[in-house]
Amino acid sequence: MMRFSFLRLVTVASVLACVASECETKRDNQTRPPGTLGESKDELNAPPSIATQGTVGSSCFVQGVRLMRVRGFGLVTGLQGRGSSGCPASVREEIERELVRFASANPHLKNLPPSDSVVDSLDTAVVEVMGEIPAGARKNRRFDVFVTAIDPATKSLVGGRLMHCDLKIFHEVEPARVLEGRALARAGGPVFINPVLLDGDNTGEPDLLTGPVIAGGENLDDRTLRLVTPVESYSMVQRMADVINTHFDTDPKTADAASATNINLTVPKQYVGREGRFLEIVLHLPVSTSPMELEARGKVLVGELGRPDAPLEDVALSLEGLGKSVLPLVQTLYTDARRHVNYYAARTGMRLGDELAGEVMARHARDPNSPFRMTAIRELGESPLTYIAAVVMQELLGDSDPRVRILAYEAIKRVDPGAIVRLRIGQQSGNFVLDVLPARGSPLIYARRTGSRRIALIGGESLALKPPLFYSSPGTGMTLSAQPDDRQVTVMLQIGNGRIGPYKIPLDLPVLIRFLGNDPEKDVDGRLMGLGLDYGAVLHALYRLGETGAIDAEVRWEEPSIEDVVGPLKPLGRPESDL
Repeated sequence: MMRFSFLRLVTVASVLACVASECETKRDNQTRPPGTLGESKDELNAPPSIATQGTVGSSCFVQGVRLMRVRGFGLVTGLQGRGSSGCPASVREEIERELVRFASANPHLKNLPPSDSVVDSLDTAVVEVMGEIPAGARKNRRFDVFVTAIDPATKSLVGGRLMHCDLKIFHEVEPARVLEGRALARAGGPVFINPVLLDGDNTGEPDLLTGPVIAGGENLDDRTLRLVTPVESYSMVQRMADVINTHFDTDPKTADAASATNINLTVPKQYVGREGRFLEIVLHLPVSTSPMELEARGKVLVGELGRPDAPLEDVALSLEGLGKSVLPLVQTLYTDARRHVNYYAARTGMRLGDELAGEVMARHARDPNSPFRMTAIRELGESPLTYIAAVVMQELLGDSDPRVRILAYEAIKRVDPGAIVRLRIGQQSGNFVLDVLPARGSPLIYARRTGSRRIALIGGESLALKPPLFYSSPGTGMTLSAQPDDRQVTVMLQIGNGRIGPYKIPLDLPVLIRFLGNDPEKDVDGRLMGLGLDYGAVLHALYRLGETGAIDAEVRWEEPSIEDVVGPLKPLGRPESDL
């Protein structure tokens, strides 16, 4: 019997945003290790810990690490009579101007209706669009946005698609007020509504007027990360910039000493999407370049790593910042009986490319009793030791814990992409991605709801539907049916008073998913290639077919645990935007 696990969208939005951007915006305290100089007088006077003494982070603080909140208004189309015409006058003017721009930019689209009739149509709804641009995001970086229907008379946003609209800096203003200023991002794409809400499984009235557009936002400008020193000293700033550039060795340079207090940072390509990891490295690099001082510091830090009350995360990061010269020191701790010691020592070594450390990390990943199991899997998935990680991840795909299998799949995407058969469903609309990969154990279906629209069939290369079955979609008019002896499933689509189909599709689940989501085009033989159903509609079908036993697989929704994925976190800090 399938289990389908869902979290409430609103209550976990901030947690999922943190995981999706890898907590790169740990904000204030999160981006500065203990003892790092901050913006308050108390922080400036606080003595640095042994773990962070003499690091770049102990001499400066970071600007540009908070999420930049942006907001706009847009039009959701394709609602098939479930929309509304209600809209404040100022917002209507903005939407109609956007529609005129759209028509001008697409002269090949003939007979477009007047902009005012489009807004008045019950097939559309005006929505407020909200999003947060990640810290250090480069131009064209994608991020999730959330839409909410302005008019409560709107019945549902299910199946809708947000037309492209501008997003501008967020201010606490009247909801109907049109925002001024330069556009910082654009947003558009299919609106995703939790498919379980369509069946009323949750208590209370389902909220069908709010939902994310997964990866629907696009940043229009590079966001600058900047190190700022509290005391003017060009020599100090230049020394820190040189240390950073020596470590990363990129072209263009990672650090630019822009003034006597400021160092502008450019996130290297390998850290795009992992800006938090980049900042961790930068802030824990040693300012000193003296070999004798660095050797002495390495010995002190190794001693700290074995102390129970030491700030282990900072100690390990500072050891990593010393480079490969510390490998002989940390290797002595790989066999330490204390799990926290051998884990952080191995993590340091593995990040520096030590194969022996990879074997220690693999033991943590395989051990169900290790408190570092989840983080070890994630570390292996991001490590340079891809050949070790690939072997471990293939084993873990058949683990009894679905969370482990999902993390292993996410890791395999990087360390062994050839193990995955990847299918892009809906070439024109960019609907979603279907990943199919072999694995031991019972099949597992995993669906993402942040960062990308993606379904993974883990152990699903031979997954098939089991007749008899019947499914009727509550939002699209699509039905699936098969009698006990049928070798195909019958697919039909009801649109208004018309009907499309019936179509006979093999019981093979990947084939059915492709047909449901592919663009509604015909091949050279005149056969329909797909129904063009959106991501949410396809997931709802999988959910209900599993509930009735027509799919013999467990289905898991993305439910990331902050503690599992990135370890214990400090308070998130201030909620306001970084203007």
